[in-house]
Amino acid sequence: MTQRLRIAVLGAGYVGSALATAAAARGHAVTAVRRSAAREASEGVVSLSGDFIAGPIDGMPAELDAVVLSVAPSRTTDGYDMTYPPAAAAAVALARSSGASTLLYTSSTGVYGGRDGEWVLEDSVRRGVGPGNAALIAAEDIVMAAALPRAAILRVAGIYGPGRDMRARMSSAASMPQRGEYWVNMAHRDDIVAAILHALALPDLPAIMNVADGMPTRAADIARWLASSAGRDPESLAFTNDGERSRNDQRVSSALLQGTGWTPAYASFREGFATGL
Repeated sequence: MTQRLRIAVLGAGYVGSALATAAAARGHAVTAVRRSAAREASEGVVSLSGDFIAGPIDGMPAELDAVVLSVAPSRTTDGYDMTYPPAAAAAVALARSSGASTLLYTSSTGVYGGRDGEWVLEDSVRRGVGPGNAALIAAEDIVMAAALPRAAILRVAGIYGPGRDMRARMSSAASMPQRGEYWVNMAHRDDIVAAILHALALPDLPAIMNVADGMPTRAADIARWLASSAGRDPESLAFTNDGERSRNDQRVSSALLQGTGWTPAYASFREGFATGL
């Protein structure tokens, strides 16, 4: 990108803080907001703390070019309901008041729900059940209805990366639902950050894009690969849990995003587990 953007990142957590650092490194003017105490800011990032859902944050620039909403739920039973829809409404309000033409919201591929292994595209019906997915869908609807010049939803697959290592969980053959015969979709944190920066620069921004490495793999095959990589016999693994089903048994296509020119640096879990953690 050659144009210097004024960007507000609402939710400077695992993905948001990495995004703020990467955007500042590209020369953008970045303001990052955390609900908890602000972290030590990276070079070029103005770090603010406060509950932006409750109202305007002191220190926020009066004028912005882009708002990126990347929040995580609070740790309460109704954390999703208390976080996602009101955060989406606050992000829309900030975009309008600051004159920002672009609003990006990182949602989740969980909104598609379990599909018995079928492929899902951006126009697939959202049928994710449970309060978490209901809140995510409600937040998507708020962003879609905002009628901003450039608003987009990035539906992100299972996030992993430095400090978020899922290898131990994916090695536990006995606890995997469906005897491990369900599909897992992943997206490395750095690829998610690259996708957001890529979306900010797109002249024609699709309204919805899936962010995933595009290489879904059955959970049992991941466990076998991990066992083999550790020098153990993959055939010795016992997948015994057949009384539970996975809630997200689907294959997520990221062909739309990749068709715009984005390519994941970690093309599958293999590269990510080998060098991205």
